[in-house]
Amino acid sequence: MKKLVILLLIIPFFQVVGFSQLHPLVAEQGYADSILVNGKIVTMDDWSTVPNTPGTIVESMAIKGKRIMALGTNEEMRELAGPDTRFVDMGNRTVIPGIINPHYHTFSGASRTYGPVVGLTDKSVKLSVVAETTAEATAKKIHDTVVNAIQVQNIPPGQWITVGMTDNKANPSGTARGWFYLGKINRRQIDGGTENNPVVISMGIQGLFNTAAVEAVKAVFVDWEESTDLENRPGAGRDGYAAVPDLQGLTFEFWWKDEPVEKMAEALRLFGNDIIKRGITTVGTRILFPSVVEAYNYLNRQGTMPHRLAYYIESQRGNFWNLKTIREFYKGSGAPWTTHSTGGEMLWLNGMCNEIWDSVVNEVCMGPDMPNASAEVKAKERCPSPGTKPWESYRTAIVNGWRPVQAHGTSSHGARLYIQMLEQAMEEGNFSLEYMRGLRTTLEHNILLGNVPDVIAGLKKFGIIINVNMGMLGGVPLNMKVYGPELEKFAMPVKTWINEGIRVTFEGGGNWRPIHTLVTREVTVTDFGVRPEPGETPEVVVLLPDEAVDRVTALKMTTNWASEYVMAEDTIGSLEPGKYADFAVLDRDFFTIPIDEILDIKVVATGLSGKIVYDIR
Repeated sequence: MKKLVILLLIIPFFQVVGFSQLHPLVAEQGYADSILVNGKIVTMDDWSTVPNTPGTIVESMAIKGKRIMALGTNEEMRELAGPDTRFVDMGNRTVIPGIINPHYHTFSGASRTYGPVVGLTDKSVKLSVVAETTAEATAKKIHDTVVNAIQVQNIPPGQWITVGMTDNKANPSGTARGWFYLGKINRRQIDGGTENNPVVISMGIQGLFNTAAVEAVKAVFVDWEESTDLENRPGAGRDGYAAVPDLQGLTFEFWWKDEPVEKMAEALRLFGNDIIKRGITTVGTRILFPSVVEAYNYLNRQGTMPHRLAYYIESQRGNFWNLKTIREFYKGSGAPWTTHSTGGEMLWLNGMCNEIWDSVVNEVCMGPDMPNASAEVKAKERCPSPGTKPWESYRTAIVNGWRPVQAHGTSSHGARLYIQMLEQAMEEGNFSLEYMRGLRTTLEHNILLGNVPDVIAGLKKFGIIINVNMGMLGGVPLNMKVYGPELEKFAMPVKTWINEGIRVTFEGGGNWRPIHTLVTREVTVTDFGVRPEPGETPEVVVLLPDEAVDRVTALKMTTNWASEYVMAEDTIGSLEPGKYADFAVLDRDFFTIPIDEILDIKVVATGLSGKIVYDIR
């Protein structure tokens, strides 16, 4: 018995001695689960606006559970390894934080790419039309095409017909879309002979319903006409005008309204796997349709979310609410938005949205900043005001505690009006400026936002985040033909904004072209309403070359700075101890290759929450 007591006393003594020799991190957290070695791991832990400052660069990263344990040399990280630690050789490849795309319409991409795979299809009869050079001739062409198809194809009554329309190359950019928006093409011109078939004419973001389609939509969405008038213009509903929510709503909330949630969830999951392959680990998206919110929450409950998602609720557009319903919803919902660290690990409601504020192509809002534009051009500008759906949605939401995000502030006067709306909401809600700045509201696309002094002052006052869409710069040369060459000075002066202390991020789908554009200012001239001819060589121009930024600054816009947009800077966006181990492994060194090679970068592996979820090495 005495020997047994001595032995029991000795064992704890040696255990204590052994434990005291462990690395402090191991003593605190246990051995690392995995360690990345032999890499160029660029942490992006420098948050400044100083050019070419990526922060700490190391060769090894230790991961414990879902989070980063430590970073350093291979030898330093090996001290954190135990018998079961997995070593992952990076082969001297460059590793960056997981890419964050704060404005990515995942639901539309998922429906197009994987909807048919899971049985979610658009069963309408498809027709196509190229616009004529006048509204009257175009309306007649649409009408005759539909009537002829009904007769020749024996299309049965009740069958939906979709007419995909592209603009005529002889027309100035945005011409046909302007005809829809202004009511120069309306349902009364389409109705004769189409009374028994719901017809939708679509140009992607704008289109038209015939009367049969209007009645079918109103049977499900009783406030549709008031809703579309509030969002667009008085009389839009009477004309059958259909914009983004109307066109997309046909699928998510109309044709597919009785489909099981599992179908949409699977389409979103499959599309999310494609996103992961591009090194994107976090997405921010507006969601118009409750069916999509339901599907993402279904994936989250099942533990099958393919990437992190911050979403912005926009139900007033997707369900075509009237003004009373909008006000009641934002007043009665209790503002349940949150940040990442206080919300869900993979899914969090990060605010509200009313995407359309001003718009692109033919509906920019330059207002007094382009006083010499013709009356015809000015008539097509989309500029919200008190009483419209965009204005009232944001104002009501802010007053009742919501975070406002993702307004399409594509142009200078549109941004000025947004700032005026913020001023109104701050006064009505009796909020401090500090509170308003803490909401981190954002403006999107910003193709023609420019550098107008009073607008810049307002952006800085409210701490508004500017999120740019570099691809949309391709439409500016065509806008210049309409407004005049002086419009160029408004074309995304990104470097100036950053130097002014404004936080700038970008949307880009995970490819590298937006970064290339930010660095070179090269854009491909694009008419968004016209289908390019096969083999057509697009024109490439350089816009405001002095507004180019360095490649590291551009990368910050989609990593650490982007994490501020989705309110997750304490959890993702850079590779630092304690943050989630989200990372992308590149096939070449982004930081040293020639600029044009940036376009050829491939992601060869993606890590999410400490696990490599994609790997082609």
